[in-house]
Amino acid sequence: MASGAISRITADAVRKAAALAGEGRVYDLGLEINERMPQNPDFVRFSLAFTTTPEGTGATSPFQYCAEVITGALHTSTHIDALVHVQAEGRIHGGALAREARGDRGWREQGMETVPPIVGRAVLLDIARLRGADILPDGYEVTIADLRDALQASGRALAAGDIVLVRTGKIRQFYADPAAFQAAEPGVGREAALWLHDEGMAVLGTDTTGTEPLPFADPAQTTHRAMLVERGVHLIENLDLEAPARDQVSAGLFVALPLKITGATGSWVRPVLIV
Repeated sequence: MASGAISRITADAVRKAAALAGEGRVYDLGLEINERMPQNPDFVRFSLAFTTTPEGTGATSPFQYCAEVITGALHTSTHIDALVHVQAEGRIHGGALAREARGDRGWREQGMETVPPIVGRAVLLDIARLRGADILPDGYEVTIADLRDALQASGRALAAGDIVLVRTGKIRQFYADPAAFQAAEPGVGREAALWLHDEGMAVLGTDTTGTEPLPFADPAQTTHRAMLVERGVHLIENLDLEAPARDQVSAGLFVALPLKITGATGSWVRPVLIV
């Protein structure tokens, strides 16, 4: 059974979300996975190399094949954080000691293999549009007032099990200036994230590489800690929300399928929003 807030997505919530896909329009919210994708400079860089080639398997034979190997961190491109991605004071979500929950080859508890498929209603809160900006400035903290205003503007109310997608516009900078995109960002403040959780949120997604304003205002009181460790809310980062925002989509059926990587702290995902 899933742990944390994702368990709020009930069968009834899924059925209601499916009814939002009446037009059949599909928005692809994921970025490509390659050496140009958003990558924290502290992480192992992504690379792809062929291990088998058509030439090596017999270029003149009636059958050839090709395969590759990839290396790189899972917290790059569009991805989801497992709850064990962050620890606080040596403990993970639920209170277990990190040193006891982690093995040499991954986490024994709350690894990506425990995260179920995410299917439910997504509510898109376009804070950039609300505040009259193409991109919110770096360091801008999305507040409870921002969220309430965005909900009012959309005519939506949050319900238990919702996936909340917050648009800052920051992903637009990734295409123009990847270094600036990675250096700093606007984001969802701790108090705002806690408010969303209290309103019933199951999963939080943003169009930034680190969810919250960066650099951290207070490393001891971060949105990551509040969500992953204290409330058990998975975070999805580097979403491309530009197309649904352009079409002023405020809600839809959201589908994201994390890879079941045993013991891992994250997974690449290719989320879609269907209306």
